Amino acid sequence: MIKKTTFLCILFISFLGFAQENLAPIEISYGSHQKQKIDFYEGKSNKILIWVHGGGWLFGDKSSERWVRRFHNHFLDHENRNIYMIGYRTGEATAPNAVDDVMCAYKKILEDAIYRNFSKDDIVVAGASAGGHLALMIGFANDSFNGKCISIIKPKSVINIFGITEIEKTSEFLDKTKFFKASNYVREWIGSDLKISEVTQNLSPVYLINENSPNVLTVHGTSDRWVPYEQALLLDEKLGDKHKLLTVEDGGHYGFSEDEDNLIRQTIASFLNKNYSNINNE
Repeated sequence: MIKKTTFLCILFISFLGFAQENLAPIEISYGSHQKQKIDFYEGKSNKILIWVHGGGWLFGDKSSERWVRRFHNHFLDHENRNIYMIGYRTGEATAPNAVDDVMCAYKKILEDAIYRNFSKDDIVVAGASAGGHLALMIGFANDSFNGKCISIIKPKSVINIFGITEIEKTSEFLDKTKFFKASNYVREWIGSDLKISEVTQNLSPVYLINENSPNVLTVHGTSDRWVPYEQALLLDEKLGDKHKLLTVEDGGHYGFSEDEDNLIRQTIASFLNKNYSNINNE
């Protein structure tokens, strides 16, 4: 109990320090919609870490305490990096807006990085749940992707925390398990005007993988009832040696134990150290 309390205190202090040192983040617009904005927190190096919040593409906000806290829980040494938190359009029947938005936000971040003389070779994109899916889309989008704002400069790596990797299979899982009773967030996001089978190829990261795809770290629990663990296995099969999969046995969709959270943090820290260049310049 003491150990858990101590960690929570450290996490809270880290959160306060982030909030106080960066009380008013620089807000960068990349579109006319109120959600097409990015929160920028300047760090102590020229390295870039981009965070994409989750919420099933239906809700969530880049600045909400819930998602900022989750970011802190995964990245305790955030002050060493320049943080960009992407906001994007959410809601029912809004697909593919979220994908288009994060692609355009990434392009805007690249422009800002050049202006601030940050390293374009040291970009890591991370996200959880739907944010994991969107982070993977940023990393994998190529000439075969039919969407907006495709960038030539790709992130060096992606951290995918139980993100959706195949749209249709996730929808089928939700229909089969009926964990959400009448709700299928994939179907709600796609809407009735589009057919899931017709958009799956273009909106599923696993179908965009090629020889130029970045390294990926995936964290996924085997008992996740929101995004099935099989989504991580699909990615693992497609990426091969470029993929590191941290499997959390009996882990769900967040709600990890203290030991599991510690393991996740350590694995993320190790992955970042291996995938940033000039790690001594942190």
